[in-house]
Amino acid sequence: MNTRLGIVKGISLALLAFTVFWFEAKSVSAVEPVETLSTSVISAVESVSSQEDEVSASAEASSIEEEEEEEVKKPEQNNTVVLNGITRKSTLAGNYYAKCVPGFAVITPEAELQKQAKFIVLEYFFVSTWDLFPATAPQAIETLRTVAASENATMGVSFQMTVSRLFSNKVYNYENEDVKVGTCVTIPDDFRIDDREYAVMCVRAGGVYEILPDLDDDPYTITFNAHAGTGAYALLRY
Repeated sequence: MNTRLGIVKGISLALLAFTVFWFEAKSVSAVEPVETLSTSVISAVESVSSQEDEVSASAEASSIEEEEEEEVKKPEQNNTVVLNGITRKSTLAGNYYAKCVPGFAVITPEAELQKQAKFIVLEYFFVSTWDLFPATAPQAIETLRTVAASENATMGVSFQMTVSRLFSNKVYNYENEDVKVGTCVTIPDDFRIDDREYAVMCVRAGGVYEILPDLDDDPYTITFNAHAGTGAYALLRY
């Protein structure tokens, strides 16, 4: 199956772009002048006690903050795939949050992609993926369905993938159709049927679409060349 290009007329793809602690100081009132020395000692003791309270409160605050940080956990990444019996982890850094496919990974070495993009030293790539649903991305899903119908194919799960430029710990938008980002996904069990052909379709801004053929011989995965930039992708079964 060859890569095919096209455009969905009249449809514009809408891509997801998506203790204080206070302390009450104990006041020490002076007594008769003859008690000055005793008052001074008492005041010193009170001061030490107050400092100990502050240290204790500070330690408690730090403990609470550490517990809160432990409770805030990032979503689990979906950035590995089993291809021909070998587990492959994505070669590019990123946030891989598309869970509609059991496995997901960029498999082209980053050095090769840097060469394709003619990046300078310290320029890297960053990938973001997440699932697409009719409720959250209705226009994108409608466009994907239109393309699937034109291909006489059954559409499976869909996701968005953005390949950006990473430089000096900052992520920048990046578009380059000449960069071929080899990507592999696992076909969901409820979509896979033996002896059928599979592909991935990609729709980008303006309704431009592309059918990306399966490049591997593993019946449980689809390997395709994604583009640098943002696109809505969906699995196709023929």
